[in-house]
This record gives sequence, C-alpha cells and structure tokens, in this order.
Amino acid sequence: MGIKLTIRYSVVLLILLTFLSALILRSLFKTVLAGIILSYIFYPVYGAVYSRLRMKTVSALLITVVILLLITVPSFFVVNKLSNEVSVAFVVAKQYIEGGSKAIQCGGDGLCQLIPPNLKDASPKVKAVLTNTLGKGTEYIVNRTTQAILSLPSIVLNLFIVFFIMYYMFKDGTKFVEAVKNILPVRKQRQDALIVQFSQVASAVIYGTVIVALLQGMLAGVGFYLFGVPSPIIWGIITAIVSLIPFLGPYIVWFPASLLLMASGYYSGEGLIFLRGLGLFFYGLLLVSGIDNVLKPRIIGRKARIHPALVFLGIIGGINFFGLVGFVVGPVIITMLKTAFEAYVKEREQPADSEQ
Repeated sequence: MGIKLTIRYSVVLLILLTFLSALILRSLFKTVLAGIILSYIFYPVYGAVYSRLRMKTVSALLITVVILLLITVPSFFVVNKLSNEVSVAFVVAKQYIEGGSKAIQCGGDGLCQLIPPNLKDASPKVKAVLTNTLGKGTEYIVNRTTQAILSLPSIVLNLFIVFFIMYYMFKDGTKFVEAVKNILPVRKQRQDALIVQFSQVASAVIYGTVIVALLQGMLAGVGFYLFGVPSPIIWGIITAIVSLIPFLGPYIVWFPASLLLMASGYYSGEGLIFLRGLGLFFYGLLLVSGIDNVLKPRIIGRKARIHPALVFLGIIGGINFFGLVGFVVGPVIITMLKTAFEAYVKEREQPADSEQ
C-alpha cells in the first residue's frame, strides 16, 4: 500500500513539475524550437568540421559563429536595401507631387527611377490620394522602424538563446536524441522508426523550402530583368531571402515593383511601361509566387513520403500556432502522428512476447 502511494505521489509531483516547467519555458518555446531546427539544418556541417578538428567544443563554437554571420549579415543587407529604396522613393514621389525639384539624388539602379516626374500635373483628386497614401506609408515605416528599435534588446536576447541552444545541440545532440528515444512509449525498433521518420520529414520540409526559395529568387530576378526593374540581380537575391519567411514571401518584392511600373506608365503616358508593370504582376503571381503552392508540397511530400495535402495543412496550421518555426514543426507533428498511429496499430497486431 505504501509503495502504491509513493508511486502516486511521484506521478503527481512529476505532472506538477512538468506543468510548472512548461509555464516557465512557454515564452521561450518558439525560440528554442528555432535553435533546434537550425542545429538540425547545419548538423552535417558540424559533423564535417568535427571529423577534422576532433574537438566538440571548438567545432560547435566555430559553426555557431559562422551561422550567426550567415544569418545576421544578409538580414542587415536586406533590411538596409529595402529601407533605403523605400525611403528614397517616398521622398522623391512626394517632391514630384508637390512640384518641387528633386533634392535627393536617386541612384541609377534605384526603384525611384521609375517614378514619373510629372506627378505634379495629375488631377487634384489623384494628387490627394497619392499624398494620403504616401503619408500613411511613411507613418507605417516610421512606426515599424520605431518598434524594431524598441524591440532590439528582445531580438538580441532571442538570438543569444537560439545560438546558445544551437551550440549545445551540436555538442550534445546525440545525447538529446537518445533521451527522446528512451521516453517514447513504444518498442526499440519503433523508436528508431519514429526518429527516422522525423529526420525525413524535417529534412524534406527544410530543404524543400530552401530549394523553392532559390527557384523563386531566380525566377524573380529573370522577371525583373525582362520587365525593366532596376538591379534585377540584387532584387532577385532579396526575393530569395524573403521567400524563406512564411506569410511574407516573394510578393513583398515583386508586387510593389509591378505597381510602381504601372503607376509610372500611367502618369508618364507611356503605355509600354504600364504593360511591363502589368506583365510583372501576372508573372509574379503565376510563376514566382505560384510555384510555392505547387512545388513545395510535392517536393516535401515525395521526400517525406506523406501526402502533399497533409504537408500543406501542416505548414499552414503550424505557422498559425507556432509562428515562423511552424513551417517545419507543423508537418513534422502531423507526420509523427501518422507514424505513431501506424506504430500503435502494429504494436496491437504483434503479440507482446514476439519481441525477443
């Protein structure tokens, strides 16, 4: 009787501590998941470095620093390029609408080159709409910039946590995997099957997303070149980078560019420029953004051996629940459920004494 009570108290204590730990770590859940996902992506690189150096600490630290640079430097480049282009375009457009001279120099490869100088000749109603739109756009940019500056300490802290997790996942990742396998309530061979399935799905989602983003960047660069957008290579690279961000995607680049071309053609009276903008719009809609809905589920579904519909639902639902990391976590959870259910059915069908 005393042993049963002790077991019950231990179970209650375990549940209570698990609940309290979940409350403590709840705010860091997405950040920890991001660190685990990044460590999984770059673990083969870490393995290659470790095979040469034969020092876990040095190898893990080296790869973590390299990843930090790979993420922060391109991100800074993208944010700086976008903010400069948009800011200059807003200023130039406002000066043109007001009929003043261009006080700010617009680079030869800037999107502001597409803004027609004769906006001052537009009708008062159109000028009022443009001025109101520019005012709201400027206010939005200022607010977003202010929020980014104010949230900088939080961003730095989250980055530190991500790379802290990555460092220890590189260093002790195999121990973590073994610990996870040991707590799975299935037999040994089923544990291995679940881990293999997880690895297949995670790699399919991650590398499928990267492949599609690269294709979208290349297609966007070709489209920008064909339809006369300045700096097509730079904007193609930026498109590839933002394509990795769920619910942001490539349209944040090609859509404003197409609108700018159409507006430039309309107000300058050059129909060819307007048609180029219209062509870029349909090109971006059907090809650049369209391949995301066609190729990604097929690539991921084929590699992970799961139906594309489940992949698509897992990505959308995962992002809604987990945020950015949900594009990996969502399909993984759905596939793990499928695999766990299959393992459960096999466990029921197989006699308990058959595993010797």
